Amino acid sequence: MGLETISSDDRNLVLLKKNVFIPEGARCCPGHMVDNRLKMDAIDRLKPFSVQYKKFNSTDVQLIISKWQILFEQQRRFDFDNREFLSDDEYRIFSSLSKAQFDDLVWQISESNIRNSSNRSIRTALAILLCKLRLGLSNSLLAVLFQLPDKRAVSRSLESARNALMSEFVPKNLGFNHITHHEIIHQHTSTIARQLTCADEPDTAIVVIDGTYMYIQVRKNISFFELNMSNFSIRNLEITSFKENHSIFTKNGPY
Repeated sequence: MGLETISSDDRNLVLLKKNVFIPEGARCCPGHMVDNRLKMDAIDRLKPFSVQYKKFNSTDVQLIISKWQILFEQQRRFDFDNREFLSDDEYRIFSSLSKAQFDDLVWQISESNIRNSSNRSIRTALAILLCKLRLGLSNSLLAVLFQLPDKRAVSRSLESARNALMSEFVPKNLGFNHITHHEIIHQHTSTIARQLTCADEPDTAIVVIDGTYMYIQVRKNISFFELNMSNFSIRNLEITSFKENHSIFTKNGPY
């Protein structure tokens, strides 16, 4: 397996982060790289091989400082575009998905109408939505974390990601049409459940239905509730159907 040349961007990053100078044309094993860039864990493990003296003229120093400025401006607090910027544990903390699961979800919604924009990529839009759902952060705070111009840009990203999920992901993973009667029986029903609930009938699908009342905050600008009180919480019934192995089959509501 041939060696790959380390890019100038990575050489500048290593010099900035590790104080290690990598000469132009240096190469490394492909296992330490992804998409022609050094992996972050490879950079973190990097150590000096030897101490040497090298002379830099004023032009070289000016060029290095200029490249560092560009590199600093390109750095993000949460960079989901660079797969190696965040660890797998960090992906789970912010999105509840592993890195592989996040990549798979990006691939699925890429079939929709969502596109990269001047402010954010498809990966960033999805990351914003998942962070919003998992952590409940405000749009203003998400704008700061993902370095977007304002909370309106966050709202547009959330809408694009939500539409993409509703178009490509939800119909294939939730609802009565995403799975067949045969698949429920043979892939999501255990033998003991069939024996206990349906006398071991081979053609009976087992579905567990749970009704839960959920409090939903009603906005005070809704005219009906403005006539009654300025801010009001109501209880709505959500009905969730589960397959026997506890995976969600479909959700209905609120009622």
